[in-house]
Amino acid sequence: MTLKPAKPDTGIVFIRTDLPGRPEIHAKAELVTSTLKATTLSENGAQVFTVEHLLGALFAMGVDNCRIEMDSPEPPVTDGSGLVFAQMIQKAGRIEQDAEKKFRVIDRAFSVYDGDKFITMQPYDGTRISFTSVNPHPMLGTQYYDLLLDEETFIKEIAPARTIGFMREVEQMRKMGLGLGGNLENALVYDDTKCLSVPRFPDELVRHKILDVLGDLSLIGPWKGHIIAVKSGHSYNSQLAKQIVAYREGKMAITLDITEIKKILPHRFPMLLVDRILDLEPMKWAVGVKNITDSELQFLGHFPGEPIMPGVLLIEGMAQVGGVALLYPEENRGKIAVYAKIDKVRFHRKVIPGDQVITRAEVVKIHGNMGVIHCEGKVDGELACECDCFFSLQDKIVSN
Repeated sequence: MTLKPAKPDTGIVFIRTDLPGRPEIHAKAELVTSTLKATTLSENGAQVFTVEHLLGALFAMGVDNCRIEMDSPEPPVTDGSGLVFAQMIQKAGRIEQDAEKKFRVIDRAFSVYDGDKFITMQPYDGTRISFTSVNPHPMLGTQYYDLLLDEETFIKEIAPARTIGFMREVEQMRKMGLGLGGNLENALVYDDTKCLSVPRFPDELVRHKILDVLGDLSLIGPWKGHIIAVKSGHSYNSQLAKQIVAYREGKMAITLDITEIKKILPHRFPMLLVDRILDLEPMKWAVGVKNITDSELQFLGHFPGEPIMPGVLLIEGMAQVGGVALLYPEENRGKIAVYAKIDKVRFHRKVIPGDQVITRAEVVKIHGNMGVIHCEGKVDGELACECDCFFSLQDKIVSN
């Protein structure tokens, strides 16, 4: 493998010198085709795999443009970590190019959840990773590490951490053509009860997980943000990277959880009646969810024994979905949407605990700070309620 300089805006490009035509594979999130045990990139009829350690080192060392020539589909295993690559980069030296470094600055939360496993990236003025690893092996258990990335910390604390392996997985991996160069020195190997290698850190597993995250997320380019992960792996890292790229290219729905909704709407319990935003186009429309639960305060007195969601609260909940569409733009943050009139109200069915109301609120007209939103709330795909809300966007009145 040979690392060569590249012109500004080239990015990281792998060249398979062992294949006819020397096909090129760009290090981009959308080109990830497998995350089974390692990250695989495919383009132009060729592929490279187990690239995350090298990519993590390039990212942490600030290398934005590099052409990587390889006569194999996989980089050398070296010592199973990112340290050798980082040291090679240090020895070769780096040149500042006559072009601006373009960071992908995270301006909203992105997340991938699957049960008790997740990875999320939050806005942050820097590059930070907080990772919790949980493994049932008696010598591993729960490990946590928080990294604020800089070159010195990476080389000392993260780069030396090796990949982990279990003896029970070795035969299966070798049948798949993976881990063929693995041994007790270039991997942290465990049997069912003990570690067969000599650990470099007591929490080497979670440190290596952070190396993997750096490599996998480098596929979106240089970035600033705070990654928080629990039990994440290559698949989750890749999904997060693809989600961020899709959002930047305008191909992804804008979703908001309750924490993000609270940053936009001034309402709080018990009058915050939106649990999640599934999609929105600011100042045009939004789709939101309200889960109706038996523990809500209105059911203490509204038809006790046969609880029905009050119609006025259904209207309020739908209007709040529209409020998110109006108040999402930065220039409207801190304002409030006040009713001027409610018209064409219709209730088509009862809404009771256990129902989930999905509202689509569409901005029909807007003129200055006045406008109209048409709202439709559905339960199980059936129209439950609808209305037109006339509103006025106003600044908050702050009392001393």
